[in-house]
Amino acid sequence: MTRAVVVTGLAWLALAVGSAAYAEPPVTLGVFAPSAPFASTAERVELANRLGAELGRALSAPGTGRVYARAADFAAAVKKGEVTVALVDPAYLTGAAGNCTVLAVSLAADDKAERTWQLVAHAGTKPAELRGKRVLVPSLGGREPEFVMNVLFGGEVGRNFFAKIDPAPDTTSALAALELGKADAAVVPVTGELPAGIAEVLPLPTVSNPVLVVYGAIDHDVVLAAALAFKGDATITGFGAADGKTVTELAGRFRPPAKRGPFLVPAVRLILGDLIEGRSFAIERTPATAFVIAPPAR
Repeated sequence: MTRAVVVTGLAWLALAVGSAAYAEPPVTLGVFAPSAPFASTAERVELANRLGAELGRALSAPGTGRVYARAADFAAAVKKGEVTVALVDPAYLTGAAGNCTVLAVSLAADDKAERTWQLVAHAGTKPAELRGKRVLVPSLGGREPEFVMNVLFGGEVGRNFFAKIDPAPDTTSALAALELGKADAAVVPVTGELPAGIAEVLPLPTVSNPVLVVYGAIDHDVVLAAALAFKGDATITGFGAADGKTVTELAGRFRPPAKRGPFLVPAVRLILGDLIEGRSFAIERTPATAFVIAPPAR
């Protein structure tokens, strides 16, 4: 028996033993969370691999992580059944096709399940000076204008205030492009320290952190337990239990708010003196004879 045959035989044996160690099909964790403020792509990939491996161990299956840079690529992978579990921005899910179940929400360093957003620009910029300017926002798969104008600004700013609202690959990319002068402003979650020369122009409302969802028929309880026990990094420290309300409530904010006319309520201030001024409260006495009827004449 030659050396090549022996090596080949050992390789097949190792593959067979490795496959037999798992009783379930592979688990693939897909990550499409552009808003999550990872410092680099490497950190994003590392978290995906760690979480994918942890979920695989919990499900007695080989687990891997895969990061998607574009919404179209993530959607295609889901459609093909290549994604079993996903960490995804809830804003994307509000308009995405495909059935999934929300199990958990990622937590930030302060253990909060949501982040405050902000409009940032070069230091010294006033909000009015951004009229007609180009703004970047982490990608949502095509719904960036509605997210900015309805979800974050609540319809209080005219749709033509900004010249363009364009997607950026992620939060870090949006800030980098702004710093290099490739955009006039950016709408991003509060991440701590901003790049040099960039400052907050306007604080904006909070939005839920990326959520963990399941596609297909796998044990939800096992996935949730593994997620709750997972120790993350500085960007995503862990997970908390959540449900579909996280997405449906955010979806409601995408609709343009109804504008109603002002409802005026007069300020009523009653003073006792005003009520009794010019009034007389004396009781007039009536003569007793007024209550007597004279007897009929005979």
